[in-house]
Amino acid sequence: MRFILTGSAGALLLAAHVPALGQSLQHAQSIPMQQVIVSAGALDASATRAHSTTGAIVVGRDEIVRHGDASLADVLKRQPGITIDGSAGGAPAIRMRGMGGEHVAILLNGMPAPAGFSLESLGPDLVERIEIARTATVETSGQAMAGTINVILRRAGAPKGADATEIKVGSAAVDGYAAPQLQAQYGGRAGALSYTVTATLRRNRNPITAQTVEQGDHPALLRHTDWTDRQVEDVLELAPRLSWQPNARDSLTLQGYLRRRRIDNVKAEDETTVVGSPTAYPHADQVYRTDPLHAYADLSWNRKLGGGARVAAKLSGFHTTRDADFVYRGRNLQDDLLRTNTVASGPTEREATFSGSWRRPLWRDHLLAAGWELGRKTRTEYRRERQTGADGEPLFASDEDYWARVARSAFFIQDEWDITPAWSAYLGLRREDLRTTGEGNAAAPVDVDAGAWSPILQTLYRFKERQGGPRDSLRLAVSRTYKAPNILQLMPRRYKVDNNNSAINPDQQGNPALRPELALGIDLAWERTLGTAFGKDDTFSVGVFHKRIRDITLVDVTENAGIWTATPYNRGRATVRGLEFDGKASRGAFSARVNLARNWSRVDSVGGPDNRIAGQPAYSGNVGLDYAPAAARVDAGATYTVRGRATSRTSAWLASEDGAERQLDLYALWKRNASARLRLSVTELLHDDVRERRAFDGPNALVRTTLFRVRPTWRLVWEQTL
Repeated sequence: MRFILTGSAGALLLAAHVPALGQSLQHAQSIPMQQVIVSAGALDASATRAHSTTGAIVVGRDEIVRHGDASLADVLKRQPGITIDGSAGGAPAIRMRGMGGEHVAILLNGMPAPAGFSLESLGPDLVERIEIARTATVETSGQAMAGTINVILRRAGAPKGADATEIKVGSAAVDGYAAPQLQAQYGGRAGALSYTVTATLRRNRNPITAQTVEQGDHPALLRHTDWTDRQVEDVLELAPRLSWQPNARDSLTLQGYLRRRRIDNVKAEDETTVVGSPTAYPHADQVYRTDPLHAYADLSWNRKLGGGARVAAKLSGFHTTRDADFVYRGRNLQDDLLRTNTVASGPTEREATFSGSWRRPLWRDHLLAAGWELGRKTRTEYRRERQTGADGEPLFASDEDYWARVARSAFFIQDEWDITPAWSAYLGLRREDLRTTGEGNAAAPVDVDAGAWSPILQTLYRFKERQGGPRDSLRLAVSRTYKAPNILQLMPRRYKVDNNNSAINPDQQGNPALRPELALGIDLAWERTLGTAFGKDDTFSVGVFHKRIRDITLVDVTENAGIWTATPYNRGRATVRGLEFDGKASRGAFSARVNLARNWSRVDSVGGPDNRIAGQPAYSGNVGLDYAPAAARVDAGATYTVRGRATSRTSAWLASEDGAERQLDLYALWKRNASARLRLSVTELLHDDVRERRAFDGPNALVRTTLFRVRPTWRLVWEQTL
């Protein structure tokens, strides 16, 4: 892991609220607890100072590709304080400090990724670096309550006067199924123009075998459901990039990303009722097919001005669409067809953003910056549902459409100030506003304003260094952040389950009265660089954090005419706090890294026990060891990842528990020569089963426990540079 400088010291807000927007976070966001080292070319001019008040963990290109991972989720799960949900049976979801659900700002090239973009499933070969910040700066989104993860796509170019071609071909194997992949990159230069085109073609397989057990007391119930889910995903990804520098002052960059997928999902359920009554459809099968398209492009311009000033502007756009066909066939115990439900649906999102920033050194010790961001997003969705009986007779028909629009604006100003050679500070102020409007033929209109002021203060004190000895630093950050509800949380549209509606398997519906969550947080960290007597990158740090959240969003389940529905509501205040440790050391050919996190939370409006933030694990951590001798042809390494139980209670009657997880990943790299390598990797080698539990403790109490079988994934890839 590498650490990159984000800017010099900072703090003194010199002017009032000024139009602005953060440039594409091409420099790392602020984060306590991490020693910062300058990496040339990764950041803007503010990164040239020797020490940074605001820093970020930067996962470099070498670490991203080291394990030969198939997705960015596998790379992120090894980073400090980050856990990944959904590995057993759903799309991966990123958590920082145990908080997910859009508490984490996910950025692509510095701009917020749209809903449904699934940034964590990007192919690692398309990524240049990942910047991880636990404390926001005002140049980034104010919606970074738990932190920020910024993914920077591959840069353009090759050594001057040369072209470069890289090809990777191989296959993964999981549960006896092959998943081939092919990746190619070509880059070069032509005078002031540099270019790169990266293309990836791969097949992903995710076979799931699980058993669900439902138990109840009033009435008595014991039901077992064995089910399988076979998902095949074919992916085509393209990432072109052009960079043009016509003179010493100006530079233009055009970058794009296109991903086309084909997903085929086949699920079968076989239910056995030991006590009580079976569901309406004890045997069922489902077929789901979709062809999602995700497209992104941005055009950025940078100009150097006199006096060390710089101005930048960026125009970016997203387009996502997902037309899908779903067929559900419900059968009785004799396997006779009782009902067929077909659904054709498709959301489409488009978003355009114009942003810019200006920065200038002032009075030798200050660096002033201001910027703006103006964006507009539209979402349309259709849903055509038809239900037929055993003989094909029509039972139900529904045609639903809705549209929604989000207008976003943000303005910031910040000052970074070197108070003394050992003490620096940063102070910034950001105002962010969102207005969401929408309506549909099956939902009430929505018109919601959300926004917040986000003042942020960070300071760094560097203790005196002994000659050749360790260097200690102390970091403090105070920030105000928020989380606005998304479109799906606001639209009062109902999404029905096909079978067995209950308090622990309810329909879903949005709430147009939902308000933003607001958080005030404080971070304190002590970090040490061990000095020249040890490895130059040997560091460790210990930090604590505390956040107080207002208008926390919880999901409540209600029953009406025998139908249970889950709806999000604001439910008062919550507290989140934690302790974090991160360290790395190297000796000769060996390098080791350790990170641990302990999290606590409390929701005031819910009685204990387990009145915690939903899905927050009590602890998480990684231990890694790499062996890379300079003269040898073989590198190898291993990472052990652990995530503790996540128990929570969202109301007096609803409780959930996600079991602890342990994962062991290994890799080995054989270097035939300077241009040819063979990489072998395996993930989930321990293949521990994953357990999920959902309970309703009210009238007609129910408990639902699902056990997912986990299989290791083996991957063998040949890498060739031409």
